[in-house]
Amino acid sequence: RMEVELDKPKVCGTCGARDAPLKCPCKAVFYCNAECQRASWKEHRGECTHDLERKLRKLKRDRGGAGETDGAIRSALVDLGDLYQKQDRLSEAEEKYLEALEIAISNEGEGGEMVATVSWRLCDIYKQQGKLDDALGMVKRALRVYRRMHGDEHINVVHMLNSLGDVLYRKGQLDRALAKYKKAHALSCRLLGEDHLTVSAVLSNMAVVLGDQGKGAEAIALQEKVLGIQRRNMGSDSDTVATDALATSLLNLGCSYAELGMLEEGQARLAEGLGILRRNHPERN
Repeated sequence: RMEVELDKPKVCGTCGARDAPLKCPCKAVFYCNAECQRASWKEHRGECTHDLERKLRKLKRDRGGAGETDGAIRSALVDLGDLYQKQDRLSEAEEKYLEALEIAISNEGEGGEMVATVSWRLCDIYKQQGKLDDALGMVKRALRVYRRMHGDEHINVVHMLNSLGDVLYRKGQLDRALAKYKKAHALSCRLLGEDHLTVSAVLSNMAVVLGDQGKGAEAIALQEKVLGIQRRNMGSDSDTVATDALATSLLNLGCSYAELGMLEEGQARLAEGLGILRRNHPERN
């Protein structure tokens, strides 16, 4: 599974100048100087983990034992966990999510929706950390809660089946992973229609499993479906994230064709994918 990763240069978060020397205490953004930092503070403060940690400490100091206070602390913990995960600070994200989960279970019991929400986030953290047994436990808990609350025909069940397939795939259990992906695919088609991007994401995962099982032709057929869905969802105003995703699909498909000896088809997909990346990121050429 190919992923396109582009290093972020140290550009000023205010004026965009390169090699900005001043880093915010949250470690997520750089500035040329204090003036640039002050100019962007209003926009940045909602994502500044340093400032949010300070606010969380105040919430805990002011805690009076009321459920409302617990809810505010839990929300602050989840927000911080999301930001730390976005910054790849996984241990710090895990710590915040676990604390939020403890509060959610205390307030709602094991069957509360926030328990499922935080368990889902922890599953993602544990997958990235390689703690696959922990990830499996979290995704199964979230799936149980969502099914109890919403029944089997719900979008969150799709997401949990897809996540469960991903954990099983990482554990090397390819047949079980494929079975979960197939269930997620069928349900997502019923709920969202066959041209939804969620459907393409599940198909892409299925293609990876089939490729690993040596079923290259079947994998390519699914990759072509993914590409078709992405193209049909692509508008003239599509952002870089969407077109980068299209490029990644093209590169994956090109490699798959090449592995089967279909070099002409592979070259065409690779050339198109590289062309998109060059247009999106001319500074990387």
